[in-house]
Amino acid sequence: MEPIKFYLALALAVLAAVFFLLGLVFAVRKEKACSLISGFNFKSREERQKYDLKRMSADQRNFFLLCGGILLLGAGLTFFFGAVLFGLTLVVWLVLFFSGVHLDDEKAFGKYRIRR
Repeated sequence: MEPIKFYLALALAVLAAVFFLLGLVFAVRKEKACSLISGFNFKSREERQKYDLKRMSADQRNFFLLCGGILLLGAGLTFFFGAVLFGLTLVVWLVLFFSGVHLDDEKAFGKYRIRR
């Protein structure tokens, strides 16, 4: 076995474990974990009450678990089939990861605003 395949697969497995742990944090802490979301943690307490924290936490949990699943699958494919799949896994993960990045506050949190 090529040692490079092992180390690349190990790197993806470690990343997957990090994302699974983050997903677990959002699954266990639920609404309280929303303070870990970048940008949302700078909002005042009154401003945070205008958002559906339960839905926001569930979406973050699902996102982290999806990222972890993709990385874990990529780790297995890299280990058994070759280092090329490491690069493919990273491209898929990066597209998913950066599709959720928003610089505009309204784009990032607008869908969670409670309409009254």
